Amino acid sequence: MKRVQLTFPQRSDYLNSLKVLNKSKPSKEYHQLIEASASAYFETRGPAKWLFMKRFQLAVEYLNQIGMTENLLDAGTGIGFFLPTLSKAAKNVWALDYASHTLEYSKALCKKLKIKNVKFKQGNLTKLPFKPGLFDVIVALSILEHILPQKLPAVIDHFKRVLKPDGYLIAGYPNEGGKLLKITQLLEIIIMRPKLLKSIKDDKRKYKPLGHVATLRQIDQAIMKKFTVINIKSLIHKNLNFYGIRLFKKGY
Repeated sequence: MKRVQLTFPQRSDYLNSLKVLNKSKPSKEYHQLIEASASAYFETRGPAKWLFMKRFQLAVEYLNQIGMTENLLDAGTGIGFFLPTLSKAAKNVWALDYASHTLEYSKALCKKLKIKNVKFKQGNLTKLPFKPGLFDVIVALSILEHILPQKLPAVIDHFKRVLKPDGYLIAGYPNEGGKLLKITQLLEIIIMRPKLLKSIKDDKRKYKPLGHVATLRQIDQAIMKKFTVINIKSLIHKNLNFYGIRLFKKGY
């Protein structure tokens, strides 16, 4: 069986090389790209960068465990950073995001890299615009922590609805309730991305990022009511639970 290999895009593969991140005055466009992790992909360095990219490696391990599939959903695709890899894991890939602006970056990326098996859809996770039982796999990395806790059950219900009876959910989210993670996140922004910190504290900005509003425990509880957990992988060590990649299965 052919194994999926990680393929990361370069900043130059994106529209205008993501120059909006360099602007002195953050805009709505800037904050949407921040939410889509564009800054984290291309402006972090050292251990923080390694940890951020490690998520994808662990997700690929699950994809190779599952094997080649027919239909895959990248839920909350953002700027499509994972699409070059996901396009090799399924015959058809759907890239979903709530923001049309970030989807334009995803579309342009796939066009430049000549990726032809990805379809794009604007939509909300609380009301997925897909027919029941369409997908073999849903990949949801760094998106569920942005969902209000009271809306998580609706999101998970839709995940279950659009998955096939034996479908899989690969979900990655941080231990948002952990103090050590919060300290690490703050230090990384202060040292590596001071412009982002200044923008977050600017109460006069017209656009406020969604932020992380759901804790690991809240997300776990919502998913485990509908899915069976198959495996959990931590970025570093199970006792240093910064961020976990979980493999769930429907139908158990």
